[in-house]
Amino acid sequence: MGDEKIGGKPVVWVNAFQVKPGKLDEFMRIQSEELRSFAEQDTVNGALGSRLLRASHRDRAIAITLFESVEAHQSWLKQADFSAHYDKIKDLIEGAEGDYYTVEAAYGATIE
Repeated sequence: MGDEKIGGKPVVWVNAFQVKPGKLDEFMRIQSEELRSFAEQDTVNGALGSRLLRASHRDRAIAITLFESVEAHQSWLKQADFSAHYDKIKDLIEGAEGDYYTVEAAYGATIE
C-alpha cells in the first residue's frame, strides 16, 4: 500500500526492534523514558497515542504510535532531532524496521 492511499487518514506507525541479547531491560527503560518525555512535553503534533510492547520470550520490542496522518508523522520526523536518542540505543539494538499500517478491523478493549 503506497502512502498516497493512506494520506490524510489516521495511521499506525509500527517500529519493530531486534535487541541485542541481554540488553532488553536497558532498551525498554530508555524507550519508556523517551515515551514519557513525549507525553509530558506534548510536542509531537499529530500523535494520538503510543504503546511500547515487550516480547515475552525473545529480545524484541515493538513501538506503536497512532498519528492523525502520514503527513503528521513525516512532519514530526523532519522537526525532531533523534540523534541524542539514537545515540542512547544504537549499541543496544541489532536492527529496527518500521512501516505504516491502517486499522482494517478491531474488536474489544484497547491495550493498557
